[in-house]
Amino acid sequence: MATESQAPELSYDKPLPPVLELTKPFWDGCREGILQIQFCNICDLPWFPPAEACPRCLQDDWEWRPISGHGTVWSWIRMWQKYFPGWSPDEYPYTIALIKLEEGPYMYSTLVDIEDKDVSCDLAVEVDFRKVNDEITLPVFRPATT
Repeated sequence: MATESQAPELSYDKPLPPVLELTKPFWDGCREGILQIQFCNICDLPWFPPAEACPRCLQDDWEWRPISGHGTVWSWIRMWQKYFPGWSPDEYPYTIALIKLEEGPYMYSTLVDIEDKDVSCDLAVEVDFRKVNDEITLPVFRPATT
């Protein structure tokens, strides 16, 4: 996985997710180049997005654990329309993918470093990170190299 020193800083004037008490460990990990999700300490279920309790057993005994950062493209869409200010014309089109993480949960993210014609379901991908400010480093996915 990329480390913070490897994560390129972007000029970023787009909507950002809020950093809440519940999600802060996720964003802290991303800033350090570590993708992590919640795991239940009772039934060992991994899940994403963050929640206060395990979606399977409903217990609130959980912890954040680093994961592999590997997955596969489950679905994707090519965005051609500018919906929010902050995107420049040279940033279009871009690809949003639903990634099935190796550990099981799914995560939406931007797919980078690939031509649209080369995207397919079951494409192996790995996480990378893009620093956008001091608080937020976004996880993105690119074709796997390993």
